[in-house]
This record gives sequence, C-alpha cells and structure tokens, in this order.
Amino acid sequence: METYPDPAGRRVDRMTSPAFARALGRCDTLILPLGSVEQTGGHCPLGTDLIVAETASRIIAEKADCLVAAPLPYGDTLELDFWPGTVHVDPPVLGSYLEAVARSFLRQGFSNIVFLCCHSLDMKAVDPLCRRLHREGSGVCAIDWWKAAGEAAKGETSSAEPFGHGGEVISSMMLAIAPELMHMENASDERSLPGLARVAAHPPGSAFVSYGDFRDYCVSGSWGEVSRSATAEKGSRWLEKAASSSAAFIREWRTHPRAGR
Repeated sequence: METYPDPAGRRVDRMTSPAFARALGRCDTLILPLGSVEQTGGHCPLGTDLIVAETASRIIAEKADCLVAAPLPYGDTLELDFWPGTVHVDPPVLGSYLEAVARSFLRQGFSNIVFLCCHSLDMKAVDPLCRRLHREGSGVCAIDWWKAAGEAAKGETSSAEPFGHGGEVISSMMLAIAPELMHMENASDERSLPGLARVAAHPPGSAFVSYGDFRDYCVSGSWGEVSRSATAEKGSRWLEKAASSSAAFIREWRTHPRAGR
C-alpha cells in the first residue's frame, strides 16, 4: 500500500517559531486546507473530507513548493446536518473564521493563500472572502478538490454515479489513503433519488436555480455503486493526477501580475 508521508519542512504547525520564520523567508505561498466532518454513508468515516484534505495538501505543497497549514476540520454541512456525527458551521461564521486565519497568515508575510476546499460546500464561504482579499491586493485562489478529482477520474470509472457523495471516486481515494478506516462491507450501493437530478438541472449560475438537501438526494448519506468498483489502486492514481493538476494551477497562477501590486 502506498503511503503519503509529510514532506519535511512544509507543515507550519509542526515547526518551531524560528523555523517558521526561516521557511517564510524562502516561500511566500501557503495552502490552507479545508475539510468537514459529516455523514458519508455507512462505509466512509465522518472525517473523510478532513483526512483527504490533510493528505492532498501535503502532496500539492511538495509539487508546487508551498508551505501548508493545519487542515481546518469543520465546514458548511447545512444540507446534511440531520445525520448523527455531522458538524455544521453556518457560512457567515465559517467565512469570518477563514478570514481571520487568512489575514493572520498574510500579516506575517505570506503573499499568496491557496484555499484547498476538500468539502465543496465550503466554497460558498471561500468565494466572497477571496473576492474581498483580491480586491485589497492579496494573492488568493481556491481549488475545489472534488471537482479536480472528478476530472482526474473522468473516463476511468466503472460504476453507476461514480462521482456521487461517497461514490467510487471518494471511496477509492479513501481506500488509498486510510483503508483501515473504511467499512466497505457496509456500502449500500444505492442510486440517487430524483431530487438530485432536479437540483442538478438547475444549479447556481443558471437562469433558474433549484435547491434541495441530502434527504432529497439519497437515503444513507451517500450514493453510487462502490462495493465492486472502488479500489485503492484507482484512488492512488486519481489522487496523484488531481494533486498534479492542482499544483500546476498554483504554479501558473503565481506568475500572474496583480493590479496594484
């Protein structure tokens, strides 16, 4: 089984204060990983997004020559916080917290902050924050990890609804990262409910927007056929591909001139 060690000198919370000052002197870009604690079916742990955030951020940091902060564990889970163990933070509170953390790092000398969202709903808080910080002249960008992972897996999946919550892509990545936490014998292999298609047909950004929550989408908190399709080998490959594309984006983004800087 492939392992994903923490590259030496990247995680700022594991440095001493003098070591952090030296690292900041050679690297001006920080990855701020965002996760969640939420129901992801009967086979994935509640901390799936958090576990993936910790691993993906380390790999990206090494590939893109960045420092990386400790992952922030809780996020916006409003659409599924009726399941036991799910922890929800309202978007205004989450946005204020993320802003405080980001500004603290910017004050210390970072030029660039990369918000690595390993829980896509956190993008609702990240987007307005990045718009404000960019307007002020700070270097900020965001990565929706599960969209990057979906692109990495495109054309390589073998199940119905592979990109579902707790589906083939997510489950494969967790089998690669933390197989000891997975309970594949409990995978329900359920199909999504009709409410998901209705909302997907009218997403934010379209002329007519429809809303729902996970009770409209599934029964167990996940959907997709995973018991015979999810594998650690696939997860390792997609993790590497998504991390590489994320790192390429960061490297290219850092070359952009910014107005007023």
